Amino acid sequence: MTRGRRSLLVVLVSCIILFSFQIGNRDFWDPDEPRYAGVTRGILESGDWIRLKDAGESYTHKPPLFFWIMAVSAGLGGGLNETTARLPSSAAAVLCVLGVAALGRRLFGTRAGWLSAMVLATTQSFWVEARWVHMDTLLTLFILLSMTSAHRAMKGERFQWAWTWLWMALGCLTKGPLAVALPAAGLLVFLASCGELRRLAECGAWWGLPLAFAPAGIWLLIHARWAGFDALQVLQRQVLQRFQVGLHHPRPAYYYLISLPLELLPWTLLLPGAVVETFPLGGRGNRRNLLFLYGWILGGMALLSIAAEKRPSYLLPIFPPLALLMGAFLDAFLTRHDATPLRRWMEWPLLIGSFACVVGVAALPRLGHDFPGLVAHLAPEGLLLAAVLAGAWACLRRRRRGAGILILVTGFSAVYLATVVFFVPWMNGYKSARTFSTRIASRAGASPLGVYRDPLPGVAYYAHRTLPEIQNPQALERFLEGPPRGFCVLRKEDLPGLSARLSMTVLEEARVGHRVLLLVVAAGGE
Repeated sequence: MTRGRRSLLVVLVSCIILFSFQIGNRDFWDPDEPRYAGVTRGILESGDWIRLKDAGESYTHKPPLFFWIMAVSAGLGGGLNETTARLPSSAAAVLCVLGVAALGRRLFGTRAGWLSAMVLATTQSFWVEARWVHMDTLLTLFILLSMTSAHRAMKGERFQWAWTWLWMALGCLTKGPLAVALPAAGLLVFLASCGELRRLAECGAWWGLPLAFAPAGIWLLIHARWAGFDALQVLQRQVLQRFQVGLHHPRPAYYYLISLPLELLPWTLLLPGAVVETFPLGGRGNRRNLLFLYGWILGGMALLSIAAEKRPSYLLPIFPPLALLMGAFLDAFLTRHDATPLRRWMEWPLLIGSFACVVGVAALPRLGHDFPGLVAHLAPEGLLLAAVLAGAWACLRRRRRGAGILILVTGFSAVYLATVVFFVPWMNGYKSARTFSTRIASRAGASPLGVYRDPLPGVAYYAHRTLPEIQNPQALERFLEGPPRGFCVLRKEDLPGLSARLSMTVLEEARVGHRVLLLVVAAGGE
């Protein structure tokens, strides 16, 4: 076996373990996981792959490709469950890592490509998304492939523009126009920095843009026709309103400047050194390739920042170029004969990071009052991470550069696997709605069961029922009084205001995530 194939095998096996080991060892956590699982369950139960439904209503928040893939995964895996629902994200993450290795090899060489791949795989936010029922890893894969094809097209392989638009089309069918807008923004910044905006004429936008938007557009029109809603209103709400004012997570323009360093941990420690080493100054080797990556990052950050709707997971599509810059930096540190100028960008951040981990562990008892068991489950992982950073620092101090980087990659992986085994099952006790949902479904029996002013998708999924959402006290009173008399789940914070108007009896109480939920009936109703 050649060295390249051995490296591929090591990275592939490592990623499969990181992204799929005990992937089903927790329940679906609100809000997105049970909602997406519920939409997929609707496909499997109804056999209707066009008219997506959530809680009995037409689902138009996201295009269908991710749900289709989840349904196929469930069909091949023997049914929809916590494992089969997460496998599409896990598989997309593995392909992202391999795609970064291939692009890194093209830009900077084989070693830099593999280092970049392992940086991406061990970035905490990417690792979390790889094990979550979210579509962001799949979207990231299609954006990575579209940017890779565009880079090849601008190197002379003109037919690659067709692949660029095709990957954008699949991304658009996954999560909407961002799959087109983000690569376009990155390429614009890149070409502008090179003084080559005239090359935009080469990409064939006159036929490529219709190709990119056609699959999602056709699905939306058919869905609207069959389900009886206005497709233009959906576009206005889900695209324009999200961009202009935000629907659920409006944030200020500077939000990602704060969020990015946190999402990129633990490699954020080495990001300053990577920027110093790779910033595309005039005369620097590989300057054009570096400009391509910086254009991708800056164009993507600018686009995401001006959009009102912001979530940390939206940053995922710019993680591949960040990982590639980090891989180029690590490769330079490993191979440069005199790495003294780079040592301070490696050693001091690792030492500071180790100290910060110890301080964080010492501060955990202050948080443990509200979460019994937090210190016992999280402190060992914090100390393990501190030991990893300190061990890598010690190796670098002894001029053992390769051993230091190997400790980082394997140590970060060990921390993640320890999180899966020890921390996630404990956290599941706080986040899961399964136990509460099973109890209330059994208690309600055949009687109507609803939710008050919150869809609570986790409760709906594990109760195996469509829960009507009640919007005001008058409607709640009618629902509880019947006939037939109903049961309702509401947040504890809503109870004082409702108790002043309605006479209710609390039958069940449980904490699900950050909410305390109650099951209520009309006084004397049970």
